[in-house]
Amino acid sequence: MSGLTADQLRIIEAKRKLALQIKEAKQAAQQNFPKTTPHHENICNQSENKRDSVKNGNHYILSFYGSNNVSTPSKPNIGITRKFLKPTPTAIFNKSKQFSQPPKVKQTPFVQKGKKWNSDNCVVAKCHLISATQFAVDVKYHQQLIDIFKSMKSALYDAKNRQWSFHLNDYSTLMTAMTPLIGEVNLKGLPKIILETFRNPKPEVEVTDDELVKIDPELFSHLMVFQKEGVRFGLSKCGRCLLADDMGLGKTIQALGIMHYYRGDWPLLIVCPSSVRYDWLEAIQTWLPTIPTHHVEVMTSGKDDIGGARILITSYDLMSRYGKQWLAQKSFGAVIMDESHFLKSFKSARTKVAILFFKQAKRVLLLSGTPALSRPSELYTQIAAIDPKAFGSFHDFGLRYCAAVKTNWAWDYSGSSNMVELHLLLEKRFMIRRLKSNVISELPPKIRELVILNRDMIKGTNSEMKGCEKALNVQGLRGLERRGALLSYYCATGKAKLPAIVDYICDLLDTGRKFICFAHHQIVLDGICEAIEERNLSYIRIDGSTPSEVRKQHCDLFQYNDEVMVAVLSITAANSGITLTSAHLVVFAELFWNPGILTQAEDRAHRLGQQDSVLVRYLVARGTADDHLWPLIQAKLDVLNKAGLSKDNFLNSHSTEMKSRQQKSLVDFFEELIEDEENRPIGPQFETNQPASREEDNSAELWEVDEEDLLAKIDLEQIEQIESKKRRMNESATQKYF
Repeated sequence: MSGLTADQLRIIEAKRKLALQIKEAKQAAQQNFPKTTPHHENICNQSENKRDSVKNGNHYILSFYGSNNVSTPSKPNIGITRKFLKPTPTAIFNKSKQFSQPPKVKQTPFVQKGKKWNSDNCVVAKCHLISATQFAVDVKYHQQLIDIFKSMKSALYDAKNRQWSFHLNDYSTLMTAMTPLIGEVNLKGLPKIILETFRNPKPEVEVTDDELVKIDPELFSHLMVFQKEGVRFGLSKCGRCLLADDMGLGKTIQALGIMHYYRGDWPLLIVCPSSVRYDWLEAIQTWLPTIPTHHVEVMTSGKDDIGGARILITSYDLMSRYGKQWLAQKSFGAVIMDESHFLKSFKSARTKVAILFFKQAKRVLLLSGTPALSRPSELYTQIAAIDPKAFGSFHDFGLRYCAAVKTNWAWDYSGSSNMVELHLLLEKRFMIRRLKSNVISELPPKIRELVILNRDMIKGTNSEMKGCEKALNVQGLRGLERRGALLSYYCATGKAKLPAIVDYICDLLDTGRKFICFAHHQIVLDGICEAIEERNLSYIRIDGSTPSEVRKQHCDLFQYNDEVMVAVLSITAANSGITLTSAHLVVFAELFWNPGILTQAEDRAHRLGQQDSVLVRYLVARGTADDHLWPLIQAKLDVLNKAGLSKDNFLNSHSTEMKSRQQKSLVDFFEELIEDEENRPIGPQFETNQPASREEDNSAELWEVDEEDLLAKIDLEQIEQIESKKRRMNESATQKYF
């Protein structure tokens, strides 16, 4: 008996006394003793107290057996039945003198008149992770539990938060020490996945520089230091992870680097929003030049042939409709899901189809700068895509991290709980995430990207667009005539690009981030505003009709109100004089041939007060005036750079130039415009070698200002009027010098 603890001795003594009571009661009943005693009520109360100690069917509070009020009745009432007096089993000892769970016995608690049965009288102790090596226990005051906590070598008490914390190495020891309190304390330990990840982690794959050499050298040479770290992380997870870097940090190039390493597992399926399918095609052609063009297929409909494709690029909508057919035709060993937060609901059709690809693929990469848009429940499907066995079910995940509550109708998983633990788990096992502020020293202050719009949504096949292209390519077209043709093409391009622009803007709105959107034509500005209004989101708009006193109010609203998500601005009316540093993303829905105007517009976000790198995206479309304007902008900036008048360079944008075989070199076109201006006869006094007069400089400056003012008012129906006015201005300026 010396090996038993004090609690165990008390239990044995209490059971012995109870057995004597039952024995005497039986003897009294057999003798038909007619006398009743007051001890009858005492026994009833003791039995009631004992039954009140039941918790969850098979947990028993030990306080009853420690009571000193148990007395032996002399002669109990004959009316006491055996069923009432039969003892309920408590904790059972096994041969190793350890507690084991008692068998489940159906309990029928005795309730005194005027009392209610309370089964929630246990103290709840919840364990949760607070760092990679520490866990904490949240519990109300319980003296015996506190004594156990103090006995742990790694115990720390946070008086401010009233919380005990311990080293993970002491977890098993603490759980064993708390076993005698089963029934008094309802213990909720750490999940199995937490213990596997932090206490007994599996060895990760070591990725050396020699391994990275297997990636395409063109891609590897353009990786920044933090991007190489991202590629290493993906390889250490065997190609199954979530790249959650902030917008503009190069998730695309990192994903292509990881998947190119595992090219032996291809075919590769890339699923993305429809507006960025051709961005992925452009990225593959830029960073993976070793991949033949005919091995890459961009899906535009369910009828497209995928037979010979090594890389298949498609949208979420097409995947949900035709994914099962593709699975029957081809086995995809690698999958990239761009903007993976589109799979936030496990009940949606797109998620159900995506799961089929995840089960088949050996490598799964998820890309999203915002993995969860509003609540932790949106992360479950993405975690399950990477590791289906991480959690037993969505309900298990919801109970732990979504503060799941059972309502009258169903379970509610819209809450959040144990967020620190979830964050640690994601970063350790599934995800790598860097913010711009983390890698700001490696980033340029401005990052420019060229976004190729969805060609299927460009109305470039109509007669107006074809006529504009034909007029611009007429042989011998020079000077003002060529400018007029390009101007006409530019106006028609705005209308043609609008559906694709709206589609891209809607995808950006789903990310929940603030951004600035510049456009030039009224029809484009109106279309963008209508798309935002359809989603019931707040925005500001500043164009040529906005009064000066209202501009400041709009800017303050965007700067300091988190609910105002978008600033829709006119390129010519809002490129200067305002500060919008609360946004880190600037989108140009249309181009403008004056690069100085564009860089000024970019600097609405990139200016004093901006603490982050600014991402600038230019939306361009093939087969439109953008094919002519973008190289023209690059060439003009190059001239300014050589003159020391600008430090900007659009040639470093993350894209390649697009040229048509019928199209002449656009740098040559720019040179033709300059040559034509230089050779234009403006008066005999300029045939000498004397320097130009101040009057000429003012006239040239006036020309630029007037041209920009005119362009600010361009509409598709005013082309002829604009060209006529420009000709009159030119004649007036020429006559002045004669």
